[in-house]
Amino acid sequence: MKQIIFYLVFLLLFILACEEGNKDERKTPIARVLDKYLYKEDIADIIPKGLSAEDSINRFKNYIDMWVKKQAMMKTAELNLLEEEKDVSKELENYRMTLLISRYKQLFLEQNLDTIITEKQIEDYYNAHPEVFKIYQPAVIALYIKILRTVPNIDVVRKNYQSSRERDIQELSDFCEGTATRHDNFNNEWIYFKDLILDIPIRIDDQQSFLKLNKYIEVYDSTYYYFVNIKNYRLKNATAPIKFVKQQIQVGILNDRKEKLNRDLENNIYNNLLDNNDIEILNEK
Repeated sequence: MKQIIFYLVFLLLFILACEEGNKDERKTPIARVLDKYLYKEDIADIIPKGLSAEDSINRFKNYIDMWVKKQAMMKTAELNLLEEEKDVSKELENYRMTLLISRYKQLFLEQNLDTIITEKQIEDYYNAHPEVFKIYQPAVIALYIKILRTVPNIDVVRKNYQSSRERDIQELSDFCEGTATRHDNFNNEWIYFKDLILDIPIRIDDQQSFLKLNKYIEVYDSTYYYFVNIKNYRLKNATAPIKFVKQQIQVGILNDRKEKLNRDLENNIYNNLLDNNDIEILNEK
């Protein structure tokens, strides 16, 4: 019985809506749900520039379809809810309050947030949170040499590339200058192991195990010799070198500053009002 009454009421509203009592004659209607109209002028900005004609038509149709369904649900909800259930004034006030506070906090941050981050601050943050920063693939500090097999006296490389003595390092550097296709220590900075071995004709299925068991690599193909001295390494899930997480640290520092600014803002506003007797707890019971 209730369903029949509902549909009769819905039909009556539909008939009344057809009389176009709420239609704005100054605009061009493109869709209607009962007494609610969607006008061409209201959706002029939904089509971005640069879309093809077909994409524009599809977006236009999709928008209208969504609008019709939403209005139909809205009208149905209005018919079926009690008056007190349709009262959303409290929710709207809470939403307004949240929105205004959020906008003011954003404005306050834009005006007061210090975005300058020094290398010392990055280093201090890194040292204070070592457990947070992990690498997800092996990394190394290494020396890499790629040299033609036809180069004479290749044993100079073989003898010195594993050495840490300054004299041997200098001899190796002097020899490689002008003879090696590539001679790189990557500024003694960390690099991902996978990037290091991209150019080397070697297959490594388990990088973790390989690094544990091998400090040096010497391989060759038909054209080149490849020499690698792995001076240090970190395995997956170890603490990440600071170079790899610098951007992440900067984000963390800025987030901490934002949180502190927000806390200070709230506390200052509260304390100022309290000092001026503008806050009273009238009944604690």
